[in-house]
Amino acid sequence: MKHWNTAVALGALAIGAVVAAPAAQAQGATFPDVPQNHWAYAAVQNLADKGLVKGYPNGQFLGNRALTRYEFASVVDRLLQTIADMKAGDAPTTTVTQDDLNKIQVLVDSFKTELTAIQADVTKAQEDITALRGNVEDLRQDVLDTKELANKAQDTANNSYGVGSKRKFQISGYIQARYFAADGASQSGANNLLFPRGKAPGSSAYNGDYLSGSNGASFAVRRSRLKFTGQLTPNTKYAIQFDASGVSNTGSSPVSVREGNFTYTFGDGNPATNLSVTAGMFANPFGYILPLSSSSTIQAERPLAFNEGGQGLFASQDYDRGVQVSGNAGPIKYTAALINGTGLTSNDTDRQLDQVYRLAYQTGDKKLGVGASYYNGHVPDFTNTGTAYTSRKKELTGADVQFAPTANIFLNGEYVEGKFEQRTFFNGANQSSLALTSSAFAPGNKVQGYYVLGGYNFSPAGLHTLTLAASYDEFNRAKSGTGSDSSYTDKNLGFGALYNLDKATRLRLWYTHPEKVAHAPGAVDPDKVGLFVGELQVKF
Repeated sequence: MKHWNTAVALGALAIGAVVAAPAAQAQGATFPDVPQNHWAYAAVQNLADKGLVKGYPNGQFLGNRALTRYEFASVVDRLLQTIADMKAGDAPTTTVTQDDLNKIQVLVDSFKTELTAIQADVTKAQEDITALRGNVEDLRQDVLDTKELANKAQDTANNSYGVGSKRKFQISGYIQARYFAADGASQSGANNLLFPRGKAPGSSAYNGDYLSGSNGASFAVRRSRLKFTGQLTPNTKYAIQFDASGVSNTGSSPVSVREGNFTYTFGDGNPATNLSVTAGMFANPFGYILPLSSSSTIQAERPLAFNEGGQGLFASQDYDRGVQVSGNAGPIKYTAALINGTGLTSNDTDRQLDQVYRLAYQTGDKKLGVGASYYNGHVPDFTNTGTAYTSRKKELTGADVQFAPTANIFLNGEYVEGKFEQRTFFNGANQSSLALTSSAFAPGNKVQGYYVLGGYNFSPAGLHTLTLAASYDEFNRAKSGTGSDSSYTDKNLGFGALYNLDKATRLRLWYTHPEKVAHAPGAVDPDKVGLFVGELQVKF
């Protein structure tokens, strides 16, 4: 400490005598915490004027604070630099005496140990930094090597399975497990065999395959679908879907291929901006609700005129074979398809190809969507071939709208009408026979059908969304034409609730009540027996 104090004093004397600041040199800082009457004021100010002492970041000198070796080394360094400048002729030396230099030499000799220690510390710190820099570089190389290996593994996976939405192999699907209960006790007699008057006849379908059971109540698997999709190249993708639609009353469990197609998209492969061509078996593009997956519908079954069962306009024809072209013109999506018109049936027995056209528009905020569809084709005659074949016209025009003014409220509606010369409900007076036979041919027969569906979503963005909804639909199988009669009209009212147990599981409770039940002309108006559906659906 003695050397330290002596050195400070000698340093102040030496520094103060080294150089008188040139007249043109700017004055140094003035420290507010050094009073002018302090015995060292002149020395401090002199050092500051020469740039040898600087204050702290807050502008103060902090004269009572202990000086660290590093801080004093900084002062000595500036002092030595000044001497070097003088030696080089960059600073005036006229006022420097031999005595001044002797004092400086004493100062340097007195602090040789401290300066050496400081240099040693600096050297050690530099060595540590160099070693640390080497460790960091080694770690960086390890990271790069690991990243390279990970990239190679990812490339292998990408080549095998694709990336993100363009994976070469993805599995999805859903299962619908249901409980059916007819609300009528009368389950016998010709007028009470078909839903919504009671049970489904054998394995036949009415407004979908309800399979309500011989006693009016039953557990069933409504849908069990497994779908494989993938992106083979940026332009080509495929889809294959299998369906096991429950178990019939005879105990069989039919499995069918609902979808098997590939799609090629031109340009960069983006279907939003380029034309796409699909070939194989795909969803019938007519209207809004028919091509919609049954896992996404609100009501238990599609409205009667648009259902995929045996009693509507699209019997087993929610999927069909053919080729389809689709694209976008701004907010308008257009689709044109050339199909067999026979749905899941393997052979095209009417020897003619059907055409389906659709235009759909949706606003940018998705609050409003509208669409128009046109179907031009024929109904197959499965019983007659060759010269006995009878052409049966199927020409339908449809319009649909989807309106969601808020995130909670939704309202959908769809209308279809046209010529449909295959009356599919009754064959003569026998109500239990639903087969498409030659005697069901109805020349010039006009049909009409529509539905409205509305509801309210509670917490639509939440995990446990509750939806309350109601629907009403009508289907007139004989609006005009040969054998037309108002008794061929069905009217159904439905309402219920859907609740998301989690992001994969949905509970549906739905009740359908017939307001009018179709029956053969002159027959007794059948009982109006409704059907309750309780369903758990899991999507994966």
